[in-house]
Amino acid sequence: MSPPRPSLDPQGYYARLGLTPDATKDAIHTAYRAKARVLHPDVPATGDAAAFMLVKQAYDVLSHAPERAAYDQEARRAAMAAIEPEVFVATPIHVAPRRPEPPLARPPRVSDMPLPVWLALGLLLALGVTQVISHLRSVETPQQHRQIPATAAPVAPLSATAHQEALYGPQPKSLPGTANSYVTPGSAAMIYQLQPDLKTLVPSTPLPPFSSVEALRVFRQSGMAEIVTGERTTGFVLAQHLAPGNRQAAHQAYCAYNAGRAPADGEILQRNAVGAATLRVENHAVQPAVLRLRTQAGATAVAVFLSPGGHADLTRLPAGDLQPEFAIGELWSRACNSFAAGMRAWRLRTPARVPGGTPLIVVDENGNPDALPLTDDAFERP
Repeated sequence: MSPPRPSLDPQGYYARLGLTPDATKDAIHTAYRAKARVLHPDVPATGDAAAFMLVKQAYDVLSHAPERAAYDQEARRAAMAAIEPEVFVATPIHVAPRRPEPPLARPPRVSDMPLPVWLALGLLLALGVTQVISHLRSVETPQQHRQIPATAAPVAPLSATAHQEALYGPQPKSLPGTANSYVTPGSAAMIYQLQPDLKTLVPSTPLPPFSSVEALRVFRQSGMAEIVTGERTTGFVLAQHLAPGNRQAAHQAYCAYNAGRAPADGEILQRNAVGAATLRVENHAVQPAVLRLRTQAGATAVAVFLSPGGHADLTRLPAGDLQPEFAIGELWSRACNSFAAGMRAWRLRTPARVPGGTPLIVVDENGNPDALPLTDDAFERP
């Protein structure tokens, strides 16, 4: 019996990300973002610093091509060394004497087919030719096709809000009051109103996931929570649909839940201006970064994602001065145009000259005295 095959994942790095050693680079990035979305210490309810550090340790090795190659090569070398060559014993084979083969018969010829077969083939050929001619006569000419009137009604393009809702569901609401709870994902909470007779609750308005509310009290017998719905009005929702957290926590939870596919290094996230200039950008921070270049009018010319130590050569930029803004953090959210965890944003005082002879470098707040702090809302605006 052969010994058990050694593991190709001796340190368990692939297992921590839920992958196999043949996983692609994109699969490694996607798995890490999915794990970070749940385990990052800044994520409410599910954050686990110890588990997140183990996942990040595995990601740091597997996402870096030279380190991953060294890890895989060492695992394969250990596996080959642990497999002992099997010993095969030759067994004599008795070969029976060969019998003389009978003479080959003459292969059949087309001329050997009987007359009824020839008649059937001729009939099938004539039928096929007839079908082809009939089809060619029935094909519409381009002129006939142009005469057919269009019946489909024109469809207007979706607005930005409608497009966002089509991708990520209804936008969360923010009810009056001081928010201390928000609607959990995977459920649509319904606001119930109390009938004048004070005996019946009737459904009134649905609340999309991640909507923030002020919960006043919970009735344990019914499981209903009383929430503020207006300046002097209240309603009721099932307490099981609520999680504790203010508006910022609700927004971060929405961004993490709808993060989407992890961007690749150098991926263009947004482009609103086009030109013929180029500019090289580099990320010297230890976390992922998103660099946004704005025009003099404040609109985003281009936004690009940069992995730690990554770079990109931006092309098709408008020439002139562009205002650089950048943010660093973890778990970039395509739904929010921001990082879902630990985001910090800055604006550089000095505009970037495009085209530029030197690269535009992104560093953290401690390494760039030219950077001014920027609010998350200011960075997220298009």
